[in-house]
Amino acid sequence: MKKYFLALGMAAALMSMLTGGLQAEEKCLVMGLIPAEDPKAMIEQIKPLKAWMEKELGQCIKLFTATDYTGVIEAMRAKKVDFAWFGPFSYVLAQDRAGAEAFAVGIDPKGKSTYRSYLVATPETARKLGISTPLEGEEGMKEIAQKLNKFKKELTFTFTDPASTSGFAVPRYFMWKVGLNPEETFKKVGFSGTHDAAELMVKNKTVDMASDNDMTNPAMVAKGQISPQTNVIIWKSIPLPGSPVAFRQDLPEKTKAGLKKAITTVPKEATKVTAFGNIAGWQLVSDKDYTLIKEVKKVIDGLK
Repeated sequence: MKKYFLALGMAAALMSMLTGGLQAEEKCLVMGLIPAEDPKAMIEQIKPLKAWMEKELGQCIKLFTATDYTGVIEAMRAKKVDFAWFGPFSYVLAQDRAGAEAFAVGIDPKGKSTYRSYLVATPETARKLGISTPLEGEEGMKEIAQKLNKFKKELTFTFTDPASTSGFAVPRYFMWKVGLNPEETFKKVGFSGTHDAAELMVKNKTVDMASDNDMTNPAMVAKGQISPQTNVIIWKSIPLPGSPVAFRQDLPEKTKAGLKKAITTVPKEATKVTAFGNIAGWQLVSDKDYTLIKEVKKVIDGLK
């Protein structure tokens, strides 16, 4: 009888282990997406990448987005998101708040992973400022600041999101470097929420100027949503490190290794997501690749 109960107990324990292992395998990973553009459009575009990674990992993936960038960061902090596609600045914030660790970045057909922040303006504003060719970097922002001094409190401006790299942190950083205070310079300063919304606000002349980047702007031009005539690029930043995919540092090492392998073997046809540029493949990155953005964050933190 004792042997019977012992065998029964061992069988139950084995069944429990098998069931537990099955449940662990069936548990989906959750991928977060910052709302750089319309969240519904992003989710549709990401499906081929999601399907490939599920196949390679042998594990299902659920997609998560939020109404703003901070929502995705907080979801990772609460361990409701396992890995996420961030912008560089939102990644640095997620590292501080949620223990995020960058592991991959998209590259274009030429192997480039960098991008640039833009300032765009209505054609009337560009003419008023006398800018027909985009100004660049710190010197370019300095020239814009000098031109804006003649029109203080006349023009309106919008950033995208407080956690956006190209839509807030980088243009605000360069404004700080040249002594341009948006609140003192513009008649009104706001946030559009997404990059495409900022571009449409310029096109519809809801605002005179807005921040964006060299991914969303040309993508919207290609779709016929805006044109170089309705949305004039007046400033470009220096090249910035690309938008990373980052996982929580406390994920199992096996899961981290699987994510790295899966994303770096994604075929070209499964990589296109307009919010993050013309991506043709992926390469591994590490936290040290975002040193510049950490310097930007220090300045932004000091402005609060």
